[in-house]
Amino acid sequence: MIAAPETETSEVETSTGCIYGENCPLHAENPPFNAVTLAAIQEAKDIASGKIPGKWYHSLEEARKDLGV
Repeated sequence: MIAAPETETSEVETSTGCIYGENCPLHAENPPFNAVTLAAIQEAKDIASGKIPGKWYHSLEEARKDLGV
């Protein structure tokens, strides 16, 4: 198992329910993630909180068409 990197956690909402405890990279002042990853994390949080609606598909074909695959 790889240990979490040592990071300083922010004062706001530090490690509530996080498996990494105080060293959670998601709550770090300078998280070790690039901009694309941080945007995806924020989008997931917005979907979970209801700020933006999630997408539901009735078939794999419908999902592929939406994703352009």
